[in-house]
Amino acid sequence: MEAPAPTRSRADLARRALLTCVASLLASCASTPTSEDVVAEPIFPSDLSGWKEGRACGFTHEHELRYIRVLVDAAAETPYKELSADHPYPVGATLVKLEYDDEACTKLLGYTAMRKEPAGYSAAGHDWRWQRVGVDRQVTEDGELKSCIHCHEHHCTEPQCGYAGCGYDLTCAQEE
Repeated sequence: MEAPAPTRSRADLARRALLTCVASLLASCASTPTSEDVVAEPIFPSDLSGWKEGRACGFTHEHELRYIRVLVDAAAETPYKELSADHPYPVGATLVKLEYDDEACTKLLGYTAMRKEPAGYSAAGHDWRWQRVGVDRQVTEDGELKSCIHCHEHHCTEPQCGYAGCGYDLTCAQEE
């Protein structure tokens, strides 16, 4: 008789995820964009009121252990909900993580955004353009951000995250 496969606790998954992110961040420190790489405008509008909530407010091991909400534009709504190759993200689809300092998601600290670009933009990043944006809407990082790509590779693809439905095309679903 086979022994049942070991299950991972939330704490084990969180520890593994944190260690992976830290290792990814350390590996990508040398690729931090310079001011010449940063564009003047965010890739998302200042008014997100028409966007759909893809992920409700909650704590995450991602993004410096902050509380986050994920908003998606109309083009990203179905692909984010389905997380399937049957519904690929079209060029221009945009997701924005609003990052907060409190569990009620009222004290906004900044944003991380990703927008699908035309094929060939970034093979390593699945053609996503990434941005880190402050609450003042100043873009601090832009482009093929290796720290974002490495973390999403480990947390948003089933072989690495350890459970079905964790993500698709480097976009993450709700944590298990």
